[in-house]
Amino acid sequence: MKTTTTTAPVPSALVSDAGQSTHKTPGVKTFAPARTLAPLRGDTPPVVIRRSARPNRDVTDTAARAELAFSLRLSRSSDESSSLDVQLRACRLKAEALGFDAETIAAAEANAYVDDGVSGGSALEGRKKGMARIMAARPAVVIAWKLDRFARSVREFQKLMDWADENGVRLVTSDSLLDSADKSGTGRLIATIIAAVAEWELGIITDRSEAAHEERRAQGRWISGKAPFPYVMERRDGKAYLAEDPGAFALVREQIDVLLARGRRATLAATARALPIGRQQWRNLLHSVTLRGWREFKGELVTEEDGVTPVRFGPEVIDAATYKRLQDRLKELEGGERAEREDAHQLSGMVLCSQGCKMNGGLSRRKQRLYKCKHGHGSIMAHLIEPLVYAEFRTKHGDEPLYEVTYSGGVDHSADMADLAASRERVTKAVAKVDGPALETLVAKLNEIEATYARLEAEHDPEVTETWRRTDVLLWEAWDAATEDSRRSMLADWGCTVTVYPNGHPGGRVAIDWNTTQQEADSTEYETAA
Repeated sequence: MKTTTTTAPVPSALVSDAGQSTHKTPGVKTFAPARTLAPLRGDTPPVVIRRSARPNRDVTDTAARAELAFSLRLSRSSDESSSLDVQLRACRLKAEALGFDAETIAAAEANAYVDDGVSGGSALEGRKKGMARIMAARPAVVIAWKLDRFARSVREFQKLMDWADENGVRLVTSDSLLDSADKSGTGRLIATIIAAVAEWELGIITDRSEAAHEERRAQGRWISGKAPFPYVMERRDGKAYLAEDPGAFALVREQIDVLLARGRRATLAATARALPIGRQQWRNLLHSVTLRGWREFKGELVTEEDGVTPVRFGPEVIDAATYKRLQDRLKELEGGERAEREDAHQLSGMVLCSQGCKMNGGLSRRKQRLYKCKHGHGSIMAHLIEPLVYAEFRTKHGDEPLYEVTYSGGVDHSADMADLAASRERVTKAVAKVDGPALETLVAKLNEIEATYARLEAEHDPEVTETWRRTDVLLWEAWDAATEDSRRSMLADWGCTVTVYPNGHPGGRVAIDWNTTQQEADSTEYETAA
């Protein structure tokens, strides 16, 4: 906003044409509606201050407003024909042709507004780093390389032109096809036609790109970007494909085995720590069909022309049976099951207080391990209770023979049947969309799936027979050689229950019970079988 002030002395009062008197303090600028005021006396002119006709502007905004700005946009960094350097050079030459001085041009070049990796069809307000900042700063002149750098949508271009008119901003392209200062109907018409052509070109480019991507997906080729973990990208005949990264595959399979085996470390967080990806990426990988060597597009499995067979993008990390077990395990974890903590105490889940409450493992104030009632009925240090249990186990059961169990029989087709069920669903959806010869092909495929499913269902018998064999190893020998997890399992198998009483209890603080009824029955049965 420009303010014009005369250099004459400020009179003590001015009288408007309405006869009202307004006191003015000398040396202070007064903002009043612009009107013609007659001198009070002599030839001394009044102070006349004109307010800018432009709405919603203040002195600070106007002073900070830049004279010149360069607007740059690039959809893909690999497009050298329209690189940022090419655009910047053209904008600089156009600014020189418009008569801007070197200092102003250098300032605009150093503070160029850049939308890198942004489609021209996107909304102006969504281009946060470039166009959205220009619209907030409202520079006097904005130069772009070509009109499609401003927008490739007639709607967005018209929105930009309206904004420029409302804010007094001049939009210019380096090829002179657009200059919003040209208010003639012909200039606006040409600019709108060019914007419509740019939008049409964007549609052609989009269609061509989507067709190319669809062809690559049908061929099982990797389209672009970094290969997803645990794959690597390899070139065959000049085309990109996904290949196995042996080290990454082995690492993923190892952590999946840990999850399926349960135990202390069988959590998503614990298994993710061994991988070069984050926990959320690990979770997404475990849930995705990537582990089968397949891909999804827009939530649908990418299939071959028959609409049923998944396209193979790379070697599978795990087979169908393991994948099904993994999905079941993930549902268990998400349903509330939690694996034991890595620092869980040896007798966790086996210790009760005198009131029958479970005593959880924890640490004392001195960071020593203890068992504490969750309802506050008491606690006991771990080093006072665990040795007693170990000693009694060896004394009572150490001379018992160790049995080995083997599993035999059982035909589990559940994973293959799940794959066939998914294929059947895809065929059913496809049948509703086609007609003619394609329909006959799909019906034949559906019949084949139904026949295979019926055969597998008839063979499916997952019941497994357990066979126990008595060994010459005694339990105390197995105990001494066992890991902590194995010792915990041995105690649980023998029904170990420890009850902790308050100090001064007549029978002592610790009572150890063994539920050996089932063990003795099993031993008799195994002995007979042997």
